[in-house]
Amino acid sequence: MGDWKIGDDKRRRSTDQLRDLNEANRGQVAWDTEAPADFTYLYHPDHVLVEIEDVEEFEAAVDRLDKGVLGEPPRRDDVRLLDGELVRYVLPERAGGESVPDVLDLLEAGGLRHGVATPDHWVHVSPGGGGQTCPATEPEETGLAEPWPAVQPQDEGRRVSVVVVDTGWNPASGSDGRTPWLKGVEGDDEDNRPDLRPYAGHGTFIAGVVRCVAPRTDVWVEGFAVGGVGGGGILESEIVGQLVEAMRHDPQVINLSAGCRTRRDLPSKAFARFHRKHLKGADCVLVAAAGNDSWAAPFWPAAFRWAVGVGSLDRDGRVSEFSNYGVSADVYTVGRNLVNAYPDGTFVCHETPNKGDVRVFSTGMARWSGTSFAAPVVAGMIAREISETGCSATDARDAVLARAVRDSDPLVGPHLELPLPGA
Repeated sequence: MGDWKIGDDKRRRSTDQLRDLNEANRGQVAWDTEAPADFTYLYHPDHVLVEIEDVEEFEAAVDRLDKGVLGEPPRRDDVRLLDGELVRYVLPERAGGESVPDVLDLLEAGGLRHGVATPDHWVHVSPGGGGQTCPATEPEETGLAEPWPAVQPQDEGRRVSVVVVDTGWNPASGSDGRTPWLKGVEGDDEDNRPDLRPYAGHGTFIAGVVRCVAPRTDVWVEGFAVGGVGGGGILESEIVGQLVEAMRHDPQVINLSAGCRTRRDLPSKAFARFHRKHLKGADCVLVAAAGNDSWAAPFWPAAFRWAVGVGSLDRDGRVSEFSNYGVSADVYTVGRNLVNAYPDGTFVCHETPNKGDVRVFSTGMARWSGTSFAAPVVAGMIAREISETGCSATDARDAVLARAVRDSDPLVGPHLELPLPGA
């Protein structure tokens, strides 16, 4: 994991996060550049994804490949992905040390259509290429006793189902008198201990933001990489299973504060297939973080036209310096220095420049920044629109986006103001 040109805090931080992700996943994380701090996408070192209708073309291309590259054919993984509509292959050891992208380059040079086969990308709430991350900061202590944005009172309106697909849920926050807005929230227990792990509390904080914007929501936190044991990441091929689980709660809104870049910036196969099989035609909207890499390249699934990608604003209304923009951000709202629920415990920072800093959380709250936290503001706005008007999820999405104010910069999308108490 050496980086021959670390250079500055951003590069060091990106390298720190990538090291943690790789160690948490037993060395099964590869990247597309020599220096880890420069990566644009992360992938499993042996997996290839192919949609079921393209299997014959892929296997024929493998048969044409020089046998000196793959001594034996790739093995079809026995894990059924999306009822078998997405096939995961496991490449054998490559005699020449070729990476998955190297093998795909050779297959495409031999006639395989571009994009038929892709790496199995790592979807992350942690590392982002270019030295930025999602979240943009590690959690910070706060002396505030109330959340920001503040709880928006809502006495009337129908209940709306929201699923937060994230790192898991801290059950103590749901019964804590300091965080009453989380009463009734449920989810997969991330099993927090006094020594808090990286990304612990991420899903709980997000659930809190949703509830502050839209109190009349039934929120379930669907946990992946529970408690940070996955280092803040999950494979593209595996997160779709969590999204299928999320659909079993009949959500009208799903919040996903995670995503990834991909090889050649092609659309993620797993997310695209999930949409076609489960989300298309359903009365459900997916809201996704745009990512914190300060670039315009697509970050999936936020970059899909069917998803609502959310970028971050500072409190002065300017786009946060860490926020992605362009195709991944359909709209922007506040994502800097939000305050919401967080587990009590001791957290040791893992990232430059605060690596080794000890932070003690004892108020049930934390301050956090990133597009991870802008996304649930918009998810909450959509849920509230459904609750108060009785409209469909897609109509609520359109109504909320229609209220956004266009920025003068053509690269930057419209901004959503926060007409909330204390905002």
